[in-house]
Amino acid sequence: MAELTYAGEYDLVELNLHSSSGNVVNLETTYREITLYENMFSNTMTGTILVLDVNNIIMNLPVIGQEYLSFKIQTPTLEDHAIDYTKHLMSIYKIDNRLPDKNAEAFLLHFCSPELLKSKRIRLSKSYTESTDKIVTDILQNEKSINTGKNLFIEETKGIKKIISPNKNPYGLISDLTTDAISSVNNSPNYVFFENSKGIHFRTLESLYSEPSIGEFMSSDSGAVDIQEGGVMDVHKKLKQVLNYSLSSNNNTMKSIESGMLASKTIEYDMFQKKYDVSSYNYFTDFHKNQRVSDNRNKDNPVYNETPIEESGKTMGEYLNSKIFLQPTSKNSSGNDAQHDGSYEPNNVAKTISSRSSKYTELEYGVKVMMSINGTTTIHVGGVIDFILPIVGKNNSDEEFDMYNSGRFLITKLKHVFVSSGQKHSIVMTAVKDSISTELPQNKKQLLPSVKGGSITQL
Repeated sequence: MAELTYAGEYDLVELNLHSSSGNVVNLETTYREITLYENMFSNTMTGTILVLDVNNIIMNLPVIGQEYLSFKIQTPTLEDHAIDYTKHLMSIYKIDNRLPDKNAEAFLLHFCSPELLKSKRIRLSKSYTESTDKIVTDILQNEKSINTGKNLFIEETKGIKKIISPNKNPYGLISDLTTDAISSVNNSPNYVFFENSKGIHFRTLESLYSEPSIGEFMSSDSGAVDIQEGGVMDVHKKLKQVLNYSLSSNNNTMKSIESGMLASKTIEYDMFQKKYDVSSYNYFTDFHKNQRVSDNRNKDNPVYNETPIEESGKTMGEYLNSKIFLQPTSKNSSGNDAQHDGSYEPNNVAKTISSRSSKYTELEYGVKVMMSINGTTTIHVGGVIDFILPIVGKNNSDEEFDMYNSGRFLITKLKHVFVSSGQKHSIVMTAVKDSISTELPQNKKQLLPSVKGGSITQL
C-alpha cells in the first residue's frame, strides 16, 4: 500500500478514451485536469477532462461525442475508497474549447453517466403495481429501461402503489416518485434521487442525516495541528483542514417566504365530490417533528426566531397565505382514494407537499458554507461532516467556536479537481445545515417600529 506523502496527493490508475469504432487511447500523459461534479439535486454525475493533444486524436480516432471514458483515481492509503469508473464507464457527450497550443491542441471533453443519456433516449409506457422502492429498482435495473449495473442505495417505502407511466423518460418518472414516497424505515416523505461516486441513491434526507460523520473539518484559522511529535508532518490531519471558506448563505428570508418554508397553506380539492380540505404549515410549531442534520432533536433549534413582526403579534410562521399549494384529489363517499381500493397506498402529496417544500428550501437557502480542502476520495455528496468555525472578532461569551455556524453539515454539492501538474487533488464543496445548537434570542414585543403615515404629493 502506497504511503500518502502530501495532502491532496492522488494516484491515477487508469484513464482511457474508448472510441465508437472500438479503438482505445490512453490519456494518462496528455490530460491536464480532470473535474468531477456531484450534486444531490441532480440525477447524475458529470465532469470534464482537459487534454493537450499532440497526436490529433480528434481527427484520427475520431472524437465525435459517442465515446466512453474509463478512469480510476485513488488517494494513497485509501485504495478502498477509489473513484472507479473502469467497469461502469462515463459517456462523452460534448467536445469544446479547442485551442491551438504550439504543436498541440487543447480541448475539453464533457462527460456524464451513461444512464442519463439512456434516460433521454427512451420512454416508459408501463403500469406498475408495487411498492415505490421496487418500482424504482425495476426502472434502474430492467434491461428495457436504464439497465444499470451500479450499486443502488434504495430506501424501503410504505404500501403498494398502482401507477401508470405515460410515455415518461425513466429519470423523470423516478423524480416524480420522490414526491409521493413515504419511508417505511422512518416515516419520512423527504426522498431525494441522486448519484455520487458510491452509486445511485433513492432515499430520504433523514437516512443521510443518520450516517456517521466523514470527519471533523476545521478552518485553518482554528490552528489545526499538522505537526506530530518529532516534527513530522501529519498529512492525514491536513486532509481535514479547511483551506478557505465562505458562508454563502445565512437565511434568505425572501426565498423562505416565497417558497413556503416559514408558513404555507395546502388546499386539497376534490372535483368529483365538490369538496376541499385545508391544512396549514407553521415552521416553528412543526420544527421538532422532523429529524435534522444535527441528528439530535434535543439540541435542535430553528434558524429563525419567533419575534412578532407586526402589531398583531404575528410571527413569520403564521402568514399561511404567503404560499398556497393546490392539490387535486378524488375520494369516494368513504373518504378513501377513489382511484384505488383499500389494497393500494393512497396519494400522499397533499399531506406532505408543504413540509417537503420547507425542508428543501432549508437546504437551499439555510445555513450554507462553501469550503475548499485538500482532496481525498472519501468525500462524497450526501455525506455528513462536522465543520468547526472559530469566532471572528469580538466575543461576548466564553465560546471558542461559532455556535451558530459550526456543527454537522450535509454535503449537497461537490467538485473534485485533479491537476496533472504536481499531481494535486482539491475539493470545493457546499454543505448546509437546517438547525442551530443554541436557541436564538427573541423579543416577544413587536419588532417593526411604529411609524407615522408618509405624505402624499400630487403629481
